[in-house]
Order: sequence, then structure tokens, then C-alpha cells
Amino acid sequence: MTARPAVGTAAVAPEAMDATGAGGDAGTCGAEAGRGARTAAPRPARTRAPVRTRIRRWQVLTGVALALAWEVAGRVWDFIYLPPLSEVLTALVQMLVDGTIVDQLGASLGALGVGLAVAVTGGVLIGCLIGMVPAVRTALEVYVDAMMAAPMVAFVPLFILLFGLGFETRLVIIVAFAIFPIITNTATGVRNADARIVEMARSFGAPRRDMVLRIQLPMALPQVTAGLRLGVSRGVDGLITGEVIIAAVGIGGLVSRYGSGFTMDRLYAVVILIAALALGAVKLTEILSRVLFGRRATA
Repeated sequence: MTARPAVGTAAVAPEAMDATGAGGDAGTCGAEAGRGARTAAPRPARTRAPVRTRIRRWQVLTGVALALAWEVAGRVWDFIYLPPLSEVLTALVQMLVDGTIVDQLGASLGALGVGLAVAVTGGVLIGCLIGMVPAVRTALEVYVDAMMAAPMVAFVPLFILLFGLGFETRLVIIVAFAIFPIITNTATGVRNADARIVEMARSFGAPRRDMVLRIQLPMALPQVTAGLRLGVSRGVDGLITGEVIIAAVGIGGLVSRYGSGFTMDRLYAVVILIAALALGAVKLTEILSRVLFGRRATA
């Protein structure tokens, strides 16, 4: 007898194969679609300008708006005590050309440089002693706090009586204005150094000098730098205050001269120069701090 072929099996096999193939194709398409979705290029994110760039942009826009407002107010009001900004800038250029500002600026910068050097050196040293030595802290901290709270301009006539009207008086005034913020910030930074790291270094027998120079001062750098910025700005304040009261030399002497003579365009020109001098001194301090100490100075 001849065996019949398995019709049921033969009939079902092609359908099963078709179904399997269809399922495989669908699975393959689904997998490819999934891979395509996963490997699809992300949408390009909007590029944002750095925060510092945006801040500078707003600062420039604010400055331009204030300059325009000053110019318009000076033109519209026609007020003798508020000349237009264009006239003030013209007076500033004239004073630079004829040497009026250059000579007095040199005298002021000389006193400011020496005074700030003394204030920074003395302030950092005294601040380190107050922060690290309890006996020094007990003896000096209350007086430093008192001088921080006292209005320094009240001491200027006393300094004039003691030191006269020369270079020494301006030097003492600058130091008196600048040194106490530096002392306070340095002492606070040194005192707030991580006690666990200091104790670990002490337990390993680190010398006192290395603990100060390698641990406590580096950890205090952000606050020391903040104190330096504040001290420099107050030093410029002390310079101008002393020169205005002495009324003999320097940029402050020009303020006194043009203010008493109601030469308002030149007076405003000197005021703009003083603001630029203070801003430049603070920015120079920040740059030097970054160059000398890197990111630790602003951490």
C-alpha cells in the first residue's frame, strides 16, 4: 500500500510559516523602529550665553540708560548743578589734555599704593594672629570691632593735628580706612578653617608654620579676598576723604577746588574719575587674587 502524505500537516506548515514570517517581520520592524527611536539625533538645545556674559550685558545696558537719562535731564531742566553728560565728558577730556588730572592723579595713586600695601600686609598678619592665637583674640578683637563700627571720617581731623598736612597724613588715613575690614575677614576665615583637618595635621606632627601656610590660610582665602576687596574700596574712600579735607593735593583737592568754585562740569568729571579709580582698584585686586591663588580665592 502506498502511504498518503500528511495532508493536514502539509496544509498547516505553509500557514504556520507565513504566520511565523509575518510575526518575525513585525518583530523586526518593531525592533528597528525602537532602535531608530533610541538612536534618533536629539533636538539641538538652545544655547544660552554664560551667566557672566548676561550680567555684563545688563550692566552695559543699565549704564547706557543712565547716561541717556543724565543727558536728557541736563538738557531739559537746564539746571546749573546738573550739566549734561556731554559737557562733563568734554571737561574731562580737557583736563586730561592740559595735565590737570594727570599731575594730581599721580600724587593720589602714590599715596594709595603705599597705604594699601601697609594695610594689606598688616591686616592679614593681625587677622591671622587673632584667628589662631586665643590670647591675641582676647586682647584685640573688641577694639577691632569698635573701629569697624566707628565712622572713620571722625578721626581725620585728629590725624591732621597729629601728622600735619603732608603725605604722612594721607597715608595714615588710607591705612585706617582699609585695614580693619581686612583684619576682620582674615580672622574669620582662619578661625573657620576645618578643625578636623587642622587636628589631623597636628596629630601627624605638622609644624605650626606648615599648618598656617598650607592649611589654614588656603582654606581662608575666599574670606581674605573678600576682605581685600572691601579694604581696597575703603582705602580709596579714605584717600579722597583726606584730600578733600586737606584741600591741597590730589584728586580730592580737585573736588574741593571745583566744588567751592561751582565749576560743576569739572566737578562731575572728577567724580566720574574717582568712581573709575575705585572700580579699577577693586577689579585689579580680584585679578591679582586669581593669578596668585587661582580658584581657591573665589571658592
